[in-house]
Amino acid sequence: MQNIRMLQQQVNSLISQAKHDIYTISVTSDPTAKQLRLQRLWDALTSIQFLNELLASHAISSISASSNGPAQPTMPASQPLPAPAAYPELTLLNQTFTIQELSNYDGKNGRPAYVAVGGVVYDVTNNRAWAAATHFGLVSGKDYTQEFASCHAGQKSILATLPVIGRLV
Repeated sequence: MQNIRMLQQQVNSLISQAKHDIYTISVTSDPTAKQLRLQRLWDALTSIQFLNELLASHAISSISASSNGPAQPTMPASQPLPAPAAYPELTLLNQTFTIQELSNYDGKNGRPAYVAVGGVVYDVTNNRAWAAATHFGLVSGKDYTQEFASCHAGQKSILATLPVIGRLV
């Protein structure tokens, strides 16, 4: 129950942030400020969608557990939210990519920018950290499992903000 409340608080916080960003967009004439707020809105909605799926999955597993025996263990409240890869049942991973297919999603010539981490393919097209489909010298369209682990060890919640596109085979 504590986990559900924690998720609800995170959703409510993101909604409050989104409302503030909408208001700010409506009263500002600075195009750069508007673009930054729109990106933050996009990120907030992506996080809300993920949290909603996590809550729905928790509700389904609670219903299943109550009818099929003891309840499943819940995520400790002190841990950060896991990346979508930790809950493959929450995402539509029916689209698969080979390394060669992934390389086509390099963000060039209007193509989307995708990257893979831990076997999951993420869309980084509209992510600030991946402006121009690059991130600190890395280019989209590749598998960055090792690079993510070495640079962002223990920060898998970063991936929770990215839309999941499919899986790497």
